[in-house]
Amino acid sequence: MPLDPLLVPLLEVHSSLPPTPEGKSAAERRRERDEARRSADGSPYARYIEAAPDVDEVYEDSVPPDGVAVRVYRHGPVSAGTLVYYHGGGWWSGHPDDSDTRCRTIAAGTGLTVVSVDYRLAPEHRFPAGAEDCYRALEWAAESFGPGWLGVTGESAGGNLAAVMALLARERGGPTLDLQIMEIPAFDLTLSSPSIATYAEGYVLTAKELRWCVENYLGGHDPADPLVSPLFADDLTGLPPAVILTAECDPLADDGSRYAARLRESGVPVTHVEFEGQVHGSQMLTGLLPVARAWRETLLDSIRASLKS
Repeated sequence: MPLDPLLVPLLEVHSSLPPTPEGKSAAERRRERDEARRSADGSPYARYIEAAPDVDEVYEDSVPPDGVAVRVYRHGPVSAGTLVYYHGGGWWSGHPDDSDTRCRTIAAGTGLTVVSVDYRLAPEHRFPAGAEDCYRALEWAAESFGPGWLGVTGESAGGNLAAVMALLARERGGPTLDLQIMEIPAFDLTLSSPSIATYAEGYVLTAKELRWCVENYLGGHDPADPLVSPLFADDLTGLPPAVILTAECDPLADDGSRYAARLRESGVPVTHVEFEGQVHGSQMLTGLLPVARAWRETLLDSIRASLKS
């Protein structure tokens, strides 16, 4: 399947951006991001994203004892359950601001309370710091808004963390999850999936950038550890039902199909949808791509189906 021609503007924007800023601290990256948002144009992708729906309540909170920051979205008179959201950004960048539209869309479209986690970032805080923040936020969300339906989700690095949370929740005896949803996820940080070579350059996320992100996050930690590469977990039985949404022209595409196959072999219900001709990040471009709007509906329909089950 050829690359979707509607993606040409995205590729042009991406090619004009500076390379991965090696050596910059998390504080420097955060300051640059905030300055970009205050500029007249805002994010270079903003014009390709539909406006976020209104929700009844959005507020900031923190998770004791270490003060992990979270943003909570609520819509409707009664919550249908709780979904914990982990943003992307290669484990070294990103913020709940980047997932604000997605979280508002999920809250408005499903009635769930959505908890977006501002976990610690590499290289100042390498694995397992961010993952432990994510797990503590999951525990807090279950304690604060439960009992009831509970799920985890995220995109890219956040999809990786959502899968890791499902493993940790099983190993640590809770919280009990009803669904795990992973969008454009990384499941193999040894970077052995064939799609990494197939789509190494020219498709937004490059193999070189991906290698830098992994090295930056792990800092010498074993990339085959199941808590960074869920694909290598010895046992996947007993995990919650999974939804995996991938883009065909993405170095991480095969991570999704490989993990879906392993989950099925382990008896875990899996829905895996690969969107043809799409690249890493296509799912956010709802103002440009009809397929991004279809992707969004697939996500929402999957959550609604789980809530009804």
